[in-house]
Amino acid sequence: MTRPTTIRLPDELLEALDQRARSHRKNRASFIRELLADGLDRDLEDEVVHAYGEGHLSLSQAAQRLGLDPWSWFDLLRRRNETLNVELEDWIDSRSAV
Repeated sequence: MTRPTTIRLPDELLEALDQRARSHRKNRASFIRELLADGLDRDLEDEVVHAYGEGHLSLSQAAQRLGLDPWSWFDLLRRRNETLNVELEDWIDSRSAV
């Protein structure tokens, strides 16, 4: 279900939105909906990557929160130039458990 909403935008921003929507061959409303959805996805991604980097989420928790399998999570970290939140001792312990 969609519901109408009203927001006030500066003329410059509205003009830029219209130009970008035209270049994508979309109407303004569709383009804004896509931008908002993409922005919300990116915001969640940023939040999860930050929580993972701070040690508040495990690798599997972070991947699950974003609906990703571990390999896709690794790929996301690589694309964002982030590091794994793994200490050398964790790696050594995981190798000895095999």
